[in-house]
Amino acid sequence: MQAYRRFSNVSQLAVGLGVFAALAILLDSGGLYNWAQGLELGAERTIALPATAAVHTALAHLGIENERQRVLAGLARIGWSDDPVEMAAASTTQPASRRMAASEPAVTASPTPSLTPKIATPKSLQLPLAAAPPLNSTLPPIHGVAAGHQRTVVLTGDSMMAVGIASTILRQAPHYKNLVFVSAFKSGTGLARPEVFNWQTEYPVMLKSAKPEIVLVAIGANDGQGFVDDGVTYPFGTESWQRIYQARVEAYLRMLESDGATVVWIGLPPMKSDKYNAHIALVNRIAYTVVSASPHAVWFSSGGTVGDDAGQFRDYALIANHTVRLRQSDGIHLSDDGAALLTVKLLPWLAKEDEESVKASAEEASDKGTSKP
Repeated sequence: MQAYRRFSNVSQLAVGLGVFAALAILLDSGGLYNWAQGLELGAERTIALPATAAVHTALAHLGIENERQRVLAGLARIGWSDDPVEMAAASTTQPASRRMAASEPAVTASPTPSLTPKIATPKSLQLPLAAAPPLNSTLPPIHGVAAGHQRTVVLTGDSMMAVGIASTILRQAPHYKNLVFVSAFKSGTGLARPEVFNWQTEYPVMLKSAKPEIVLVAIGANDGQGFVDDGVTYPFGTESWQRIYQARVEAYLRMLESDGATVVWIGLPPMKSDKYNAHIALVNRIAYTVVSASPHAVWFSSGGTVGDDAGQFRDYALIANHTVRLRQSDGIHLSDDGAALLTVKLLPWLAKEDEESVKASAEEASDKGTSKP
């Protein structure tokens, strides 16, 4: 009898798990497809991507994905989500089906959706690859904010912006009355894999009607990997990979600079893992090459500030006679204290006031106060 009960319990557990798995696939096939897209090149992605794409396409006619997007948009409207993409989508009046993320596969008559968006592949590096970025950099002179006005600053990029930098800036923002910040960052994204998240289509949605004067960007932590372009696999670091990635960085920078915005590109800090750090060093060199060639962009180094004197990784530092942790436990992202070493330079620079207009405003106020009725 006991053996039968054990068998029965195991059977019930197996059935329950099977039902749960089936419901997960049915209700979130798009999410599973996105997960498969985000996998690095290899056997796991080779197997998972076609399978999840086929399942998602087969279930698309049921309309479940549209309902899921409506629910997510509704939750974003009531403040459930702090994801800038979902919040921006929720604020529009477009139907939910039009607000689906660009990473969702297009449902067509073909058995599987297109897996990779086409891009123009340059035949050679547009710009010769620069040497390693400097450990330290100086912010250039900037015109001040006129009295009574505010400067709009966009915070964009991947988790390198979201974790540490953006949170520290937004926490300090109330002290800078002449600055307005717009959040347009998304963790788990990058420029190497537009089929996972396409910044060219998503950034304008996140920006909405904002017209930034300055854009702060920190991106590239997820880009140290190979990718597929137009059906061809490009291993990380090869010459072909470099020229395609450079083209994507250029396209991204041009988009950020649109409408006359000045872009401050925050270089990625040194990483704890030697292998990963070597990958990020190449990502930094390519970004630095592109940014240095633009008259509307500024490279802001983090290596000499967050790293040690040689620009190498360090977990802790002595700041004002106190030992503080500069990095998260993953050895990648900045802690709030680490980010503060950057924001203490950036925020006063951004909030610089136009001295002439401030003086004129003060004189006007003084004249009004002394004038007779």
